Amino acid sequence: MKRDITQDITQDRDPLTLDGRTAGWGVHDSHRSAVREIFGLLALLAAVQYVSWLIPTPDDYKGIDHYLVLHSFMEIVSIVISMMVFAVGWNSRTEKIPGILVVLAGIFFVVGLLDFSHTFAYVGMPDFFGPNDGDKHLGFWMSARFVAALGLLAVAIQSWDRGASLSAKHLFLSVLVLLTLVLGWVIVNHQDWLPRWFIPGLGLTPAKKNVEYVIIMMNLATAVFLWRKLRKPQAVDAVMLWGAVCIMAMSELFFTMYSTMTGLYNVLGHIYKFVAYVLIYRAVVVESIDRPYRELANAQQKLELAVAASDTGLWDWNLSTGECYFSPVWKSQLGYQDAELENRLSTWKSLLHPDDCEAAIQRQKDFFSAPPDSRYESEFRLRHKDGSYRWIYSRGETILDDQGVAVRMVGSHTDITARKREEDRFRSAVQASPNAMIMVDEAGIIVLTNSQADSLFDYEGGGLIGANIEVLIPAVARKDHQRSLVAFVREPSRRAMGRERYLFARRRNGDEFRVEIGLTPITGQAGNYVLASVVDITSRLEAEKRIEKLINYDVLTELPNRQLLKDRVDHAISAAIRSDTRIAVLYLNLDRFKNVNDTLGHKVGDELLMNVAKRLTLAVRQSDTVARVVGDEFVIVLTDANEDVVARAAAKLLESISQTYVIQGQELVVTPSIGIALYPEDGADFDSLLQSADTAMNRVKQDGRNDFRFFAREMQMRTTRMLQLESAMHQALERNQFHVLYQPQVTMDGSKVVGVEALLRWTHPELGNISPAEFIPLAESSGQIVAIGSWVLRTAVMQLKEWMNAGLPPMVMAVNLSAVQFRHVNLPGLVSSILEDAELPPEYLELELTESVAMENAINAITVMDDLHARGVRLAIDDFGTGYSSLSYLKKFNVCKLKIDQSFVRDIATDEDDRAIVMAIIQMAGSLGFKTIAEGVETEAQSAFLRAQGCDEFQGYIFSKPLAADQLEQLLRRAG
Repeated sequence: MKRDITQDITQDRDPLTLDGRTAGWGVHDSHRSAVREIFGLLALLAAVQYVSWLIPTPDDYKGIDHYLVLHSFMEIVSIVISMMVFAVGWNSRTEKIPGILVVLAGIFFVVGLLDFSHTFAYVGMPDFFGPNDGDKHLGFWMSARFVAALGLLAVAIQSWDRGASLSAKHLFLSVLVLLTLVLGWVIVNHQDWLPRWFIPGLGLTPAKKNVEYVIIMMNLATAVFLWRKLRKPQAVDAVMLWGAVCIMAMSELFFTMYSTMTGLYNVLGHIYKFVAYVLIYRAVVVESIDRPYRELANAQQKLELAVAASDTGLWDWNLSTGECYFSPVWKSQLGYQDAELENRLSTWKSLLHPDDCEAAIQRQKDFFSAPPDSRYESEFRLRHKDGSYRWIYSRGETILDDQGVAVRMVGSHTDITARKREEDRFRSAVQASPNAMIMVDEAGIIVLTNSQADSLFDYEGGGLIGANIEVLIPAVARKDHQRSLVAFVREPSRRAMGRERYLFARRRNGDEFRVEIGLTPITGQAGNYVLASVVDITSRLEAEKRIEKLINYDVLTELPNRQLLKDRVDHAISAAIRSDTRIAVLYLNLDRFKNVNDTLGHKVGDELLMNVAKRLTLAVRQSDTVARVVGDEFVIVLTDANEDVVARAAAKLLESISQTYVIQGQELVVTPSIGIALYPEDGADFDSLLQSADTAMNRVKQDGRNDFRFFAREMQMRTTRMLQLESAMHQALERNQFHVLYQPQVTMDGSKVVGVEALLRWTHPELGNISPAEFIPLAESSGQIVAIGSWVLRTAVMQLKEWMNAGLPPMVMAVNLSAVQFRHVNLPGLVSSILEDAELPPEYLELELTESVAMENAINAITVMDDLHARGVRLAIDDFGTGYSSLSYLKKFNVCKLKIDQSFVRDIATDEDDRAIVMAIIQMAGSLGFKTIAEGVETEAQSAFLRAQGCDEFQGYIFSKPLAADQLEQLLRRAG
């Protein structure tokens, strides 16, 4: 038996869920109407039973007249129903019998036999196998009811999907018949083996009542199991069976209540039994007979709907009589009603388009001469009722008689006007495409091209139609292409042909070129096709190569640039991890390369860089990488290298790069500084390795250049500290982290404070006190010294003005200038502006600049000094003796004071050289008209020596350390 698809759908659903398939109490939609009908019937029968139970039975009640006739009629109907159930169930199929119908057929065959025996063994009927009596006919009755209840329970419990073989069917029936014969023999011949069922005058025995109750319980259990069958559609009407067993239970209840065999309860019990059998008749007999007709009607209706919905017209041509039949859909395709067109072959011919008439009729003639198993197919246009023409696809086949002669031709018409229009639009779109378009069928035959394709492959218009696509494919790729084409047509989503979009194609003259292919699968009535969009990308690929070179390579040296270098370092690190090896990153910078550009020009500098690049490439292995990252800086990556290998490679690079270059007739010599970082010790990625190598290279620069050095942790710590301070310095001013201390400048006898020096200090909330020797050079290199210096100058000037307003005697405020400040074009204007804002006379401000700053650009220094001097500002040379002063320039400096550096003062009491230098400075200053001031004076011996040599002033811890403004004010008041 074919399983209903709804069985699979509902297996995993909750039967109590109203989901469109199961209704309340888990009943499937297909049973809902029948369940409501049975519920109504059960309610009615229950009401009748309840009312009959309320009616009292008179003591002298003798039963119903003519009861025997009524009993015989109802039993005979039940017997007929039982045999009909047997007949239908037994013959439902021949090849594979459903188990449920076999069981039902066998049960009701036995029940029919037992009911027949019960009917003819009834008291009042002719004797049946001996004298009839109450116990005899009740023996058959109880046996029939018990077999029916037990059999229906077995039906309800077992699966209704399992079948039964023909042999099992006969075996089952044979066993049942045998048991029935044995049971009948016992009832007829040995009633003493059975209990008494009824005693006249006393009524039913307890044995009969108890057996009836057992039968009732069996029927109720059957009802429960059948109810569970209602969760899904069934091959047998389960609702009717369920209603039947419920009524049979009610019927058996009547048979526990009667006191006379011809009474009302007995009659009602037989009536309820009759109703139950009618339901069984509907469930099996009616359903089995009616279902095939319903299915046939449904199938026919679906076929008619499918034909109508598909807009397929049917035609039938009787070749022997010439008669034709055109279906209503055939005519409606052309806008006609059924009666408006005659069913003649001439009707079809009269509707043909003039341009298609000859070809369509010839196609029919060709079909009749074709082999018998051929199929007729033709496309033509037929005139519509409105005068337009519709494209029709006609197909058909012949029907042969017993002698193999064609007697009829039947077929269908399908309106393909829309498809033809789509094909026309498709062809127009293909022709209008700017790309070359080629359409091939499953065999690889070209069926459609556009002019761009003809031009691209050098064929005349339409010259490719009918050719195999392989003519456009290089010979070496044809086998792979055919295999990919077949795979793509079968499963386009996998895009087997598009695995490599950039392919080679072949022109008519044999030239090969690069193309990009886009594929589109097309499914048509005639088969599957592939539409290929072909673009010549030869020029584009060449341009992409040029772009890739511009992106990844240095334009000047053609070495890898920083981006490609990073990719290669990342790849080298991955390989080193797998092989447990090390790599080295060498950061190379050319020493004083700027001088080459500044003196000889950038053209010479560029040629020098190209020569250096060539030497670097020749000096390393082919597996290593040489890259130019910026300017005159190169990076070399060595794979599978240890310290010894790297050191030898670095020495080789030093030697190679340091050899003489001849550029534009000039001999040039440049030296490199090389910093080396090793993976994994000095960094785990590209950025950290490059930073470590750069740090090491800068250390080489600091130590004298023309050398190489491996990265050390202290270098990184120093660099990290520098970056940390530089970042913190950006916010130090606005967060008030800077402050100024003041150190008194005193006459050599210590009697008078003639000035103070403003000293900048930085206290960070996390880093603590930071030495000026550490942060001032950093401020100068980062350019922040301009803003910081301006703040120091303004703070010091305002503080001096505040002291003078507070009544302290006038004195000089000395403020240091950095090299960056001194070179600033607006320095004189800034100084004047600050003095004006503070309303302080310029002669109280003394600006200190170091000897090296003054001599860096002596001519410019003289100009700035003259400008400041003209504005009334005093100038002093700080740290004198540590630089390389030229006396010819020194005498031109408009300064008033030389400041002796504390490095000479520290040991003048014990070091003859320091004493000689200090004596010379004091004597020279005197001869030039400059005053002298010694810094860092801390002992009496130092002070005595300086006084003896004629030094004018000093400052140092012997008098006072640098103090905050309020502390210095107290000191000055005590001294005054």
